[in-house]
Amino acid sequence: MKYRQWPQARIDEARARLASPLDDDDVHELRLTCKRLRAARQLQRVERPKAAIKAREATPRAIAKTLEGPREARVRHAMLGWALPRLSPELRPVVARLRATLVASLDATAGADRGVLDAEFAREADNWRAEPLRGRQVKAGYRRSRRKARRLAATCAESRDPALCHRWRKWVKYLTYQQALREGVKGKSPKLDPRRLKRLAKRLGRQHDLVNLAAWLQAEATLDASRRDPLMGELHALAEQQLDEGLEQAEKLGWL
Repeated sequence: MKYRQWPQARIDEARARLASPLDDDDVHELRLTCKRLRAARQLQRVERPKAAIKAREATPRAIAKTLEGPREARVRHAMLGWALPRLSPELRPVVARLRATLVASLDATAGADRGVLDAEFAREADNWRAEPLRGRQVKAGYRRSRRKARRLAATCAESRDPALCHRWRKWVKYLTYQQALREGVKGKSPKLDPRRLKRLAKRLGRQHDLVNLAAWLQAEATLDASRRDPLMGELHALAEQQLDEGLEQAEKLGWL
């Protein structure tokens, strides 16, 4: 397979899924395809301006958004469940009640019209034919992604800013998908341990979700301050712990 064929192969696989009604696994794989296509576009940043790449990312981003469903409620429900056994015993009944209030919104499905999705994937295929992925872009773009992720690691270790850490996670994910692309097309061994990248992305993802969960609780009218403030404090402490564990993975990757 050539690098220029890789996006077309992923799009063909996605369109084949649209031939029948979508289940949860299909939705997950289609969203993953969109993330992989966006990561591949980032490889072209070595030759094209940021604005041009952002414009080309619009189609897979829109597809993923269409397939999103009640994502925020699901993330909150999942993070409350993850945090529950790690919180002080007196706060656990509060969290259990909050989880229960979210259950009703979890069954909603994304209103995905398969015909519309197929047309969007066809448009994405045309975009890749117009601007194919080249071997030189993959080589230079992959090096650029590694430098970017490493710089962000140092910045986040110093600032510990959640917004910057979320950006760092994005580039860790790009790098993960780009390594898989190189390995799948040319059999290139990954420069960085994929397991460590996955652990790092997971820790940063939890940090982001915990911070967002704490912000959501701040506006939650059903909680009085005597419960809300301690709960927010413990969620922020868990977020800091996740960042520390992420930084340990970054150190093992040689970034710190």
